[in-house]
Amino acid sequence: MIELNLKISFIYGWGSLRNIRVYVDDQLHSKLLAQGEYVIELPKNTQKITFKLGMIFPYETSIFVTAKNRADKELFAGLYLHHRGLVQALYDSLKTDYLRSIKLNPQEYTSFQTDIYRPEFIVLENNKTSILTLLVSLIILLFSIIQQENELAPLAFMIGLSSSITSLVYFNERKVGKITYKSRMIATVILFVLAVLFLENSFHFLHGIILMFTILLSFLIVKNLKNKEVLVHTEEL
Repeated sequence: MIELNLKISFIYGWGSLRNIRVYVDDQLHSKLLAQGEYVIELPKNTQKITFKLGMIFPYETSIFVTAKNRADKELFAGLYLHHRGLVQALYDSLKTDYLRSIKLNPQEYTSFQTDIYRPEFIVLENNKTSILTLLVSLIILLFSIIQQENELAPLAFMIGLSSSITSLVYFNERKVGKITYKSRMIATVILFVLAVLFLENSFHFLHGIILMFTILLSFLIVKNLKNKEVLVHTEEL
C-alpha cells in the first residue's frame, strides 16, 4: 500500500464545504470534504490520482505516483485554488484548472497551508522600465500641451501624468510584488497605445516614436516578470 498524505487549503475557505472526489487510476476511490488534512491508503500499483471538485464541468487536477513514491510507500500532496488576486478571481474560476495539486516533501507539507498563498515577488535588475516609462510619459505630456486645438489632448495629458507617477513608484524599487507590478505595467502599455489615438501625429513621427518605445517597454516588462525571487509553488518531486 501507498500512504497519501493530503492537505487541502482553499483561500478564504471558498468551496471548503463542498466534496472532492478522489479517483485512483480513473476509478472513484473516495470523497473528501474540501478542507483539512487526510491520510488515504492507495494500492501499491497506483499510477495516477485525480481530484475533481464539482459535478458539471468540474475542476480537475492530477498527480502521478513515481517509483520513488512506491519505494517510500508514502506520498505528500496539497490541493489549492489557482488564486491570483480578487481582480482575476472570477476569470480564474471559470477555467477547469482552477483546482491545482502539487507534490510536496515532508517539510513543505508541514507549512503548505501558510506558504501556498504567500505573495510572489520579482527582482528588478535596474530601472530601465521606469526610465523608459517616464520618457514616453514626458513625450505625451509635452505634445498634449502643444496640441492645444486637439480636443482629445486633455485625455493624453492625463495618460502622461498618471504614467509619470507609475514610473516614479518603481524608480528606486528592486523587489516588488509581481501581481501589482504586472497590472500597473500592462495598464501603462495600454494607456500609451491609447495616447497614440488621442494625439495628432505631429511632424509625422510622433506616433512611431511612442509605439516603438512602447514595444521596447513591453519586452523589458516581460523580462522583469521572469526574475522571480520568491516562488509560490515548489517544483514537483
